[in-house]
Amino acid sequence: MQKDKEKFKIFKEVFDESTMKTIYKLSSDGYIDYIIGPISTGKEANVFLGKNFDEKPIAIKVYRTETSSFNNMWRYIYGDPRFEKIKKSKRDIVFAWARKEIKNLEIAINAGVNAPEPIALRNNVLVMQFIGDDDTPAPSAKNMPPKNPKRWMEIILEYLKKMYEKGLVHGDISEYNILNFNEVPYLIDFGQGVIKGYPLADELLRKDIENILKWFKKLGINTPSFEKVYKEIIKGDIRNG
Repeated sequence: MQKDKEKFKIFKEVFDESTMKTIYKLSSDGYIDYIIGPISTGKEANVFLGKNFDEKPIAIKVYRTETSSFNNMWRYIYGDPRFEKIKKSKRDIVFAWARKEIKNLEIAINAGVNAPEPIALRNNVLVMQFIGDDDTPAPSAKNMPPKNPKRWMEIILEYLKKMYEKGLVHGDISEYNILNFNEVPYLIDFGQGVIKGYPLADELLRKDIENILKWFKKLGINTPSFEKVYKEIIKGDIRNG
């Protein structure tokens, strides 16, 4: 009974009236046929497995408009020239956060990074490529560490470099935000990502590098030094030279 109450509470927090209208509109536009169930719960959003009208699986990310940490979100938006005109209201911040994630995903994919391809965005609902087999989502790297961690470390550090060259810092990379899809790493959760030149960019880049090196060290890999990796990533960037 308690578990049912918790599920109902989460359902109400995620699927408020405005969100239901948004999902209905995305359905009317041909992006969502139906929602099957939850995949994951994050700090600011829940991800659900759904199907499109071709019966293909899709990932539906719903950013919570009532229970998100708005002050934390604002910290990663305020000062970003892409969102100069947004108002500091709950709804505007959440909608901007959703737009920010899709823009960051597009930059990452353009840089050659494996990440879910965005399909459609409306208000606080983002429809994305589903990463998994059939209806089974790919596990996080935390739950399924790679069989070849040394190779993964090389790939992910190269991802950091490629994104930085395109002007993006992920800002929240860890084994929790990397999917292991048939031993191929996919980065997820780009909402916290910032562009180069943003006040937090260097701090977040350093955190990403530290997190990755710490994780692979735990997996028994002889990792390069932080300074070596950091210098290699920012090479050619005058502001950090």
